[in-house]
Amino acid sequence: MASRTLQSRFSLGRFVVFAALAFAVCFYGIPLLWLFMAGTRSEASLFSDTPFTIGSWAAFSQTWTNLTSYNNFQIGTWAANSAIYSVGGVLLSLVASIPGGYALALSEFPGRKLILIMTMIAMITPSTAVVLPIFLEMNLLGLNNTYAGLILASGFFPFGVYLAYVYFSTSLPKGVMDSARVDGCNRFELFTRIALPLARPIVALVAFFSFLAIWSNYFLAFVLLSDDKLYNLPVGLTALVSGSGALSNLPANDVPIKKPEVILAAIIVVLPVLLIFIVAQRFVRSGTLSGAEKG
Repeated sequence: MASRTLQSRFSLGRFVVFAALAFAVCFYGIPLLWLFMAGTRSEASLFSDTPFTIGSWAAFSQTWTNLTSYNNFQIGTWAANSAIYSVGGVLLSLVASIPGGYALALSEFPGRKLILIMTMIAMITPSTAVVLPIFLEMNLLGLNNTYAGLILASGFFPFGVYLAYVYFSTSLPKGVMDSARVDGCNRFELFTRIALPLARPIVALVAFFSFLAIWSNYFLAFVLLSDDKLYNLPVGLTALVSGSGALSNLPANDVPIKKPEVILAAIIVVLPVLLIFIVAQRFVRSGTLSGAEKG
């Protein structure tokens, strides 16, 4: 009787899990599927055909030509800018987050608890709330409207510090660390030779979340950048499709930017994140589970 009750609970638990997964696939997957299908259709097809109709190569080619010919392929410049900001910001966030989390987890020093509290406050503070202070700081340093300014601002990633702190607090094998101390390793050698090689899952996780935040960051880039040649993809494509007048080298009527071009622009922003997640999902999963058990 007990085994039958346990089996019933197990079946109910599996049903709940699979139902939640099915809901997530429908809620997030169906809009993405429509987005990629709609990118192959003409504007007339978007209104006349069924939602999940696959378009033609000719319609996709024309949409791509319209989008890339705007302002002499400036979308390529925006994509390159996004890559520069993302790579620079991720590297800077890793350099700050991993050693910072390690020091907070394994060192005792005056002000440690205050730094932890401030890290938590910065982590839960909406990013838009700190844009104005960052703007004033970059303006004081003369770094507004520069690559260095946005990379420096993007490298501020308190969530990464917290993730590294949790990992190093729970997952580092204490016996290995103690043995290394007995063998004469100093603090720097403990970090570089023992902790850092074991921290690859959390490094991958911090890098992924940092890249996701920087690649899709619109408001910070919008505030710090005024030159259209320095725009990242979210700011540049928003200016393009909204017809805000931020790009005035070509009149709006010369290149048609309609719904298919808007959809293709959205795909360009989303696709790199999907590809990187597919490639790095093993590391992201292991990094997410790190710290679930004490090592």
